[in-house]
This record gives sequence, structure tokens and C-alpha cells, in this order.
Amino acid sequence: MINVQGINHITIKVSDLKKATHFYQEILGAKIVHKGNTDVYLDISGVWICLMEIQKAKPKQKNQIGVDHFAFSIVKEDFNKATEYLKEKQVTITRGPIERGGGWTINFLDRDGNELELYTGSLYERMKNWK
Repeated sequence: MINVQGINHITIKVSDLKKATHFYQEILGAKIVHKGNTDVYLDISGVWICLMEIQKAKPKQKNQIGVDHFAFSIVKEDFNKATEYLKEKQVTITRGPIERGGGWTINFLDRDGNELELYTGSLYERMKNWK
């Protein structure tokens, strides 16, 4: 068995690095840690995200194997304000806002159709309520 300590980073493929970087900075408050020719490393409240530009990228199909979405924790007190901000910025919302699994959740898409989620609950609360 490998003794994993946690997630080190997440790499997300994007079609336009400049536009994707702007989205993650504007919507999630990402801070640039490193900027390369085809990649940007971001810090989002301690979560390390790499955006990697893929030229001539094809959008992923909804029912293909792979990562479904990434969820970010948010405190309940900030949830309504965050929801309104997503709407104000005309971000595509795919589900919610709804109360689900012991917390409030909203799912939305980045500019390339990668699905993201804001969630107010904890793993313990979700498992306690999951059926």
C-alpha cells in the first residue's frame, strides 16, 4: 500500500490559457504561482490547480469516462453571495443552488465546460445524509 498524504495538484485541460486563467482568477480568486508557455499554476485557498492549454482541443463528451467535476469548500455564510456572483457573471449553472447531502451546493461550468462545484458541507455530513 502507498501512504498517500493528500492531493498534490489537479491539472485541467483548457482550450485558451489566457481566458481560462482569467475565469479562475475572477470567479474563484485564484492566484498565479507560475506562468509557462502552455500552462499556468494557480493557488485557490491552498488547492494547487494547473491549467494546461491543449491546442485544437475537443470538448469532452458528457457520458465519457473520466473526472466528473471538482468541488470546492465554501462556508455556508458565503454561499448565497457566491451564488449571486456566479449569476451576475453569467456563469453557466448546471445544478442548484440546492440543499443536498448535509450542505448547500451549486454546480457550474468553466469556459471549456469543465464542471465545478461549491459545497458548504463536510464529508461526514454528506455520508450521514447519503442514501
